[in-house]
Amino acid sequence: MTATNYQVRVSGTLPAELLAELTDMTISVEPPETVLYGTLPDQSALFGLISRMHGMGLRLIEIRRLPGS
Repeated sequence: MTATNYQVRVSGTLPAELLAELTDMTISVEPPETVLYGTLPDQSALFGLISRMHGMGLRLIEIRRLPGS
């Protein structure tokens, strides 16, 4: 699988610990949500991100695959 661009919406704001790990993504705070934009290399990376967010107690609202991937 090739790298794919995603938009990930999360309720609230992200902890600083997670922000430090997401340096390759663009992060936009659009209250009451945080939106991440970026390229993930494969589905394993996407599942890893979802798992990390879940482990931090964040509420995932939406994951969208963006055109141009």
